[in-house]
Amino acid sequence: MTWPLHYTLTFWLHDTGWLTVLLGLALLLAALVSVRLGFGTTPPALPTIVPLAALCQRWTRPSPKVVHIAELVHLWRAQPGEGCEPLAQPRARAFARQLGEWAFFRKFPLQQAVCTRIVQLLDREGLCPSVVDTRGDVEGAWDATTYRILAKTTLLDHSLNVAEQVVQLLSEQQAWHVIPDTMVAALGHDLGKLGSQKSSLYALGEHPLAAGKPLAGIAGFKELERKEEILRAIKLHHKLPEGLLGATLKRADQLARQQELEETVEAHEPEAEQAEAKASPASIRPVINELEAARQAQVDIFNENPGIRQKGETAPLPPIDISPWFDAAAFLKELRPVINRLAGRRFAAFSMADGHVYFQVKVLEEVARKQAERAGCMEIATMAGDDLTMRRVLCAIVDRLRRGEVIARGLIQEGYFGGYFLLTRKFGKELKGYYTPFHAEAFGSIVEMERGKPDLLRDIVKVSPDLAGDQES
Repeated sequence: MTWPLHYTLTFWLHDTGWLTVLLGLALLLAALVSVRLGFGTTPPALPTIVPLAALCQRWTRPSPKVVHIAELVHLWRAQPGEGCEPLAQPRARAFARQLGEWAFFRKFPLQQAVCTRIVQLLDREGLCPSVVDTRGDVEGAWDATTYRILAKTTLLDHSLNVAEQVVQLLSEQQAWHVIPDTMVAALGHDLGKLGSQKSSLYALGEHPLAAGKPLAGIAGFKELERKEEILRAIKLHHKLPEGLLGATLKRADQLARQQELEETVEAHEPEAEQAEAKASPASIRPVINELEAARQAQVDIFNENPGIRQKGETAPLPPIDISPWFDAAAFLKELRPVINRLAGRRFAAFSMADGHVYFQVKVLEEVARKQAERAGCMEIATMAGDDLTMRRVLCAIVDRLRRGEVIARGLIQEGYFGGYFLLTRKFGKELKGYYTPFHAEAFGSIVEMERGKPDLLRDIVKVSPDLAGDQES
């Protein structure tokens, strides 16, 4: 029997309908997968090119979302190595890389860019001597041997040395936010010595003043918020600085010079030993002259008594109230770690087996600033070391510790925060320094201190008051 066509289709769909639907779905899924796998590939999205003018509208027109420029700068800033001036000197290249890695520059991209451009300038022109002998300049008054020794250090190396000292000094004070601007000052403080800057100011011997011209020509410098403070710090870096930035620059410059001198001494020590072994006066005399010249250079560089005293002031200073921020126990705790610690060949405090510990005044200043900053007393925290009030602060601290029998009162006069001492060594000449003497018991076991003492400090066999020197108030 023959069935009508529509009955046949109805019968077939009834029996095979679900199978057909499932098969159709399978074919549809296969098609989608094939498109996904590349049979129907869509072209990749092109990177969006956004003009700077369009970006400006994002933060100038009213919008509920605030867009900070730091979020957008990557869209037009060159990547590392792109569009940057190639650096010829290995140390300049290494320092430039470091500038890109230091975390404290993350919120200060403009200072980072200015520092990079100064390094590029120093890389091009900074292989000249790092000192000037122009008549009338502060360095022109130095001893001839001082100039000869320090002229061996290039301006590039000296500038980077000062910048590295800035990082160390401000990191120790945890003043991270001050580093970027102070770094600009450190890298640019001696740009007046570049050969291309031999202007009238340079000829008159004012390299700190002459530095302002090339620094102002660095792209981005005039946009710095603290540019005036930076320029003032540079102008005063051989004189009386102002504020934390200025004081740090001067101190970093001095420490860098001391580092450069120590490297000169270390370079000649093997020659001295060889000459001494030969017992030849003719061979040892030039080496001794070089070492003595290095010591003279240190006097020229610092050009100040270690105790920070104004001329003609010898009487004790009036007291100042430090009770709002000073904590004696915490103060001593922060002094303890620096005892018998070396930074290269430098030391801030050392112990003696007779039960005394001698601290350089700068350590007391640094700890005092930290305590004052934590207590919110920013007037003390940002004060320059040469400030008269800082000397009053030191007197007050020593007086407070003296009452607790912490200060070795028999070694310094009442009302003073330190005194001059002669350090007798096993080898070499006596050294003269300005120290504040403490009783060792305030810091723990003198036996433990002496046990961990480095050989350089073991060379000191006796410390005695310098009766010819002054006390310091």
